[in-house]
Amino acid sequence: MRTYRDILMDVDGTLLDFGASEREGISKVLAHYGFEANEERIGLYHRINGAAWAAFERGEVTKEKLVNQRFEVFFGELGKKVDGREAETLYRSHLDQSAILIPGSVEICRYLKEQGFWLYVVTNGTSTTQYKRLSLSGLDAFMDGIFVSEDAGSQKPQKEYFDYCFQRIPQADPSKMLLVGDSLTSDIKGGITAGCRTCWYNPGHLPEKDGIKPDYQIEKLEELKQIVAKTS
Repeated sequence: MRTYRDILMDVDGTLLDFGASEREGISKVLAHYGFEANEERIGLYHRINGAAWAAFERGEVTKEKLVNQRFEVFFGELGKKVDGREAETLYRSHLDQSAILIPGSVEICRYLKEQGFWLYVVTNGTSTTQYKRLSLSGLDAFMDGIFVSEDAGSQKPQKEYFDYCFQRIPQADPSKMLLVGDSLTSDIKGGITAGCRTCWYNPGHLPEKDGIKPDYQIEKLEELKQIVAKTS
């Protein structure tokens, strides 16, 4: 009998290359406001945005406030006052049309479906954006359910987010679930809190931190085949 029935997949940084999509979007926003998209400015945005999302994961800020204020803070550091909502709308319009696949993402999803696993997306983000990107990439065709934090009213790693997901998964049993994601603080911590086994997709060989210990680590998505084979 299989150890796992359901595979919960993160999207950004796991199935889709959000970093590349983000870079394209920020470059276009910078150009719109008259700035060259150099490494210093893109790095500044990453730091501001990263801190904002970390606060969101801790439940310290709403997502609406996050997305509408991050560009005001960012451009404020560059000495320019902008309308945060306008900048966010411009950025979102570019991001919605960008679905750059992580190598092996389509192949592993197809393999897991062919092996009879149930696949679910578990992702923080904006619903319209995530649905559009998953559709553009073709990954949505492999999924038995897509759960976005905006719809849930909570986010990874909060238990409430996973409660929302489990209420919508038939005969949900966290002990028979494997969560795969690239973020220790969002995916792995959330999966552990929810009672799932966890697999850290860690192509950059980052060190573990904050005592968060995944059950498995992989460098390439195709390594999931070995994990599910050993536990079937």
